[in-house]
Amino acid sequence: MEKIKVGLLPLYIKLYDDYGVDRTLLDEFHQLVIEKLENAGLEVIVAPVCRIKSEFKSAVENFEKENANAIITLHLAYSPSLECVDALCDTALPIVVMDTTKDYSLSSEYSKSPVGSNHGIHGVMDMCNLLKRRGKIYSVVAGHFDGSDLLKRTVDCVKACVSAKALCGLKVGSFGNSFDGMGDFIIEEQMLKERFGVEKVKITDQEMKNAVNSVTEKEIEDELNRYKNDFIIDENVDATALNLSIKASLATRKIIKEKELDAFSVNFLDVSTNNLGNMPFIEACLQMQNGVGYAGEGDILTASFVGALLKTYKDVSFVEIFCPDWKENRLLISHMGEMNFGLLRAKPKLFTAPFKYSDAATLAKAAGAFKDGKAIYCNVFRVENEKFVMSISEVDVTYVEGQVEKSIRGWITPKTDIAKFLEKLSENGAIHHGFMVYDVDLKAMKSFGETLNMEVIEI
Repeated sequence: MEKIKVGLLPLYIKLYDDYGVDRTLLDEFHQLVIEKLENAGLEVIVAPVCRIKSEFKSAVENFEKENANAIITLHLAYSPSLECVDALCDTALPIVVMDTTKDYSLSSEYSKSPVGSNHGIHGVMDMCNLLKRRGKIYSVVAGHFDGSDLLKRTVDCVKACVSAKALCGLKVGSFGNSFDGMGDFIIEEQMLKERFGVEKVKITDQEMKNAVNSVTEKEIEDELNRYKNDFIIDENVDATALNLSIKASLATRKIIKEKELDAFSVNFLDVSTNNLGNMPFIEACLQMQNGVGYAGEGDILTASFVGALLKTYKDVSFVEIFCPDWKENRLLISHMGEMNFGLLRAKPKLFTAPFKYSDAATLAKAAGAFKDGKAIYCNVFRVENEKFVMSISEVDVTYVEGQVEKSIRGWITPKTDIAKFLEKLSENGAIHHGFMVYDVDLKAMKSFGETLNMEVIEI
């Protein structure tokens, strides 16, 4: 992934300069924050300390000229909000407010406390009130820049804003139609385009067939060698079925490259010997690992969001809540054979098995479990009229040995009782397809949804 470019906007008050207040320590702090952000993986566009309207206007215009992806604000001290608010509200760039200070601790003796160099937080409050009044979307991340996880959460929020922006212009391939009768994720193509800027690309049976026919024996051999390295291959694997599955995978890969797709969805019921020949389960897993979004059964909506988030986060996967374990207060996440292979806890096991939903009677699939960790389970859905909602939930992902071993699976435990969790999901209208992002701050996912003008609810 390319480095994300941000403009760092340092805010200050001209009054202090007029009266000769020494700014040396704050200038050093400003430089330290720049270094920390760069060490965290961002490319920082540096602006001079801004105090008055013209300086803010010039700084923001330069950020736009330099193609910044977002603006991070840094209050070095109090700064009157009317000086900066026009420039911030006039730009289309997302705003992440870093609410922090130079020192981690203050002395108990006021005379010895570095109050003068640590009071930017009420400037943040002043500015954010005006941003809120004017309807400007922004995110606030508070904490000490070095004594907390502030920098990581700031970078997470920036990435979320970039991912939200990436949704517009996304190209999502539809292999087959959506699952007949499955209505929760269906969004009209025109609405998807007008609301999120996502372009649906219909892949015809003939295009799939042509891609399959273009796959060479050498390509199949090379891919099989890759599989031998990357998978634990079952000793009873059906070699003919494996070759046909590899052919379907390579054909899917060729179409994704040719059509320049950012995401795709395949309806397994529409796969036949008249097009791909085999359901490309393994390729869906590999494509997510390589940054291309996916969702099952013709779900273009969820595939789009997975694809957008994979532009800046690598640990994202399409998931589906499958079964509850009421006794252990956990939920099984699984699907027919799709997950981001980058999130596996161990090397996947490859096997061939009958597949009764296609005229290709046997195909290759992989089995594996999601790695342990903390994640955000997300769900994007349409409710009344053209309103879209995003639910976000902190979950613990765990491995349960001996459970549904020949499958894609994982177990999630939300912060609340699963009965209440399931109630809230469906009371709000969540669809049965979702996605999961590992090791990301909840606020970042909230920023992602709000940047897209969706209502965001935490469950």
